[in-house]
Amino acid sequence: MKFEHLFSPMQVGKVTYRNRIVSAPMAFGLIVQNPDARDFTYRKLESSAKGGNACVIVGETDVNFVDAVRIPGFRPFNFAKPEEDMETFNAVGEYARRIKRHGAVALAELVHCGKEKVPFGPNEEAVGPVETTNLAGVKVRPMNEDDMARIAHDFAVSATYMQKAGFDGVLIHGGHGFIFTQFLSPLMNTRTDSYGGSLENRARFPLQILKAVREAVGPDFLVELRIDGTDHQPGGITPEETGAFIAMAEPYITSVHVTCGIYEQSVKSGTESSMFHPHGLNIDNAAIIKQYTKLPVGAVGGINSPELCEQAIAEGKVDFVILGRQMLADPEFANKAKCGHEDQIRRCLRCYKCFPGSPEEGYDDLPFTSEELALYVGHCTINPLAHLPFDPDTLAPASKRETVLIVGGGAAGLQAAITACDRGQKVILAERAGYLGGLLRFTDVDTDKPDLMNFKNLLVREVERRDIDVRLNTIVTPENIGSFGADGVIFATGSLPTCPPVPGIEHAHQAMDMYDGKVKPGHKIVMVGGGLVGCEAGLFLQKTGHQVTVVEMLDRLANESFGMYREALIWEMEKCGVGMMPKTRCLEITPTSVKVENSDGVQTLEADTVLYALGMKSVDITALKEAAEAKGMKSWVIGDAIQPGKVDQATRSGYLAGIEVGK
Repeated sequence: MKFEHLFSPMQVGKVTYRNRIVSAPMAFGLIVQNPDARDFTYRKLESSAKGGNACVIVGETDVNFVDAVRIPGFRPFNFAKPEEDMETFNAVGEYARRIKRHGAVALAELVHCGKEKVPFGPNEEAVGPVETTNLAGVKVRPMNEDDMARIAHDFAVSATYMQKAGFDGVLIHGGHGFIFTQFLSPLMNTRTDSYGGSLENRARFPLQILKAVREAVGPDFLVELRIDGTDHQPGGITPEETGAFIAMAEPYITSVHVTCGIYEQSVKSGTESSMFHPHGLNIDNAAIIKQYTKLPVGAVGGINSPELCEQAIAEGKVDFVILGRQMLADPEFANKAKCGHEDQIRRCLRCYKCFPGSPEEGYDDLPFTSEELALYVGHCTINPLAHLPFDPDTLAPASKRETVLIVGGGAAGLQAAITACDRGQKVILAERAGYLGGLLRFTDVDTDKPDLMNFKNLLVREVERRDIDVRLNTIVTPENIGSFGADGVIFATGSLPTCPPVPGIEHAHQAMDMYDGKVKPGHKIVMVGGGLVGCEAGLFLQKTGHQVTVVEMLDRLANESFGMYREALIWEMEKCGVGMMPKTRCLEITPTSVKVENSDGVQTLEADTVLYALGMKSVDITALKEAAEAKGMKSWVIGDAIQPGKVDQATRSGYLAGIEVGK
C-alpha cells in the first residue's frame, strides 16, 4: 500500500482506530437545535465517517450557558438532566449514531472560551485568569477558586452528557486562546497566587478540569486534548512547556491534538491557517511535544495531502493527522488515498469560504448567531456538494439521456461537464481557447496559488478521464450552435475585464495580462484598482521583485472579500511591502506615472508600468441564447456568465446545472 503508515491501525486508550486520519471538530455541536440546519449538519459529519476516517469529532459544545457559551441563539438546557430536554439530547446523540454506523469513532468537543466570552444575556459574564478587557470591549472578571471548581464540574457534567448520548469520547478544547491557553500562557496568566507563575501553578486549573472529566466518565471513555503547541505570541506558550504540561496531564487523557494560535488573532497566529502559511504548520511542534509523552500525538493545520500525512507519520513526527477544512473540500479523502486515487482528491484551498468571519475584523464581520452559522458556515469553494439544501445521495436518476453542449471550459463549465456526464448524459464541451481552465490558468504562474492550480488541474483531469467530447479552439456562434446536435446548452462563457474611461487608460495594461507574458512589467508598478484581482496580482508582483503600489478609491482594499481571507491577504501585503492607497482616486495615467487624489491632495506616482484591475463584466450571450431557444434547445447560464464572481459560484452553479440535464 502506498500510504502504509497512514492506513495502519492505532490504539488510543482502549479503542482501536482503523487508520491515522481524524476529522477535526467541525460545525457547532448545538447547531442541531436549529431544525433548518440539522439535516446538512448531520450529512457533513456523516460524510467524513463514510469517507473512511478513523475518528470524526463534532465541533464546539460550550460547557455552560453563563460564561462559556459564545453563540447567541442556542437554547439553554441542563447537561446534568438530559431528560429535561430530550429533543436536544436526541439531536446531539444522532451525531454519534450517524458517525459510528460507518465504523468511525465519535467524539464531541467541549469548550469554555474564558475571557473571549461576549455576554448577550442578563446573567452572562466573561471570566478569565486575570482582570482584562477582551476584543469586544467586555470587562473580564478574574476567576476565584469557586469559579474554577464550578467550571471543572461543568466540563465533567458535559462529558457525561456526551457519554450518555452515545459518543465514544470527548475532545477537550485546550487551545486557541480559550480557557486552557489563558491559564497556561505566561503572557495571559499574570496571577500571583498558586494559579500563576511557574508552569506547575499555571497548569493547576487545566489539570483540575481534566481530572474532573476523567473521574466523571471512568477509565474507558476517550478523553482527548486539543492544545496549542505555541500561541505565536512573544512571551507566550512554547512547545517545550506544552510538552511538559502534557506529561502532567497524561494520567487523565488518551491522546493529544496539537494546534496553535489564539482566537483573537486567528489568521496571524495560525489558528485558522491561510494559503500563506506552510502546509502542516503544527507538525514540527507536535514532534517536540511527542518527546514528552507516550500518548498518541497528532497535528492539525493546513494538511490537505496524503503525501504530507504519510511523511509526517513515517518520520515519527506525529502518530496521526487531523484534517479540518479538508473534510469539507473532499470527505472521501481517506477512501481515495487508500484506493490509490489520491490524484482525485479535491485539496483544500484554505480560502475560508467554509467559515468566512474573522474576529480580527471585529464581531460585525463574522457569523455570530446560530441562524447566521446555519446560513454561512460549511460552504466550500471546490466542493459543490457542501451545504446543499438537499441530500445529493437522494437525487433521482436522470429520466432520459440527452446531449448537452457546454460552451466554455473554465471552472463552471468543467464542473457542469463532470456532473452531467456522471448522471449519464452525453456531453460536448466547446472551448474557444486551446486549453481548459479559463481564467484559472493564471494559477500556473502565481506562486501563492498552488492549491487552486491543483484544483484547476483536477477538473481538467476529471474531464479527460470521462467520456466527454472536448473540442478546443472551437467558437460557438448563433449560426453554428445547432450543428452540435445538442438537446440543451449550458453557457459557461465567463467574463472579461472592464476598461473604464480613465484619462490615459491606453497607457495601462490589464492586470491579468502579465500572468501569460502579454505584458513585461517594469520594476516600479502602479496597480489601479484594489479589489481582489488588483491586490492578489500586486502581491504576486511584489514577491517576484517588483515595487508595487495599489490604488483603490473605496475605503478599504479587497472590499468584495471579508473576514479571514481579507485579513490574511492584507497582512501578507503589509509584510511584503506592497504600497496600499485606499480612499484614493485615479485622475490620469501617463506612460510614466499615475496622477491620483486623496485626502492629502493631488500627487503623482512614478511608474515603469501601470496595470489596472477595475472589474469584470459577463460575456454577452444574448444572441447565443436566442439562437439556442429558437432551435428548441433548453439552456442554462452558469458561473461568471451569470455575474462575475468567485470560484465557489462557478463550481456550485456548474453542479446545479449539470443535475438538471435529462430531467
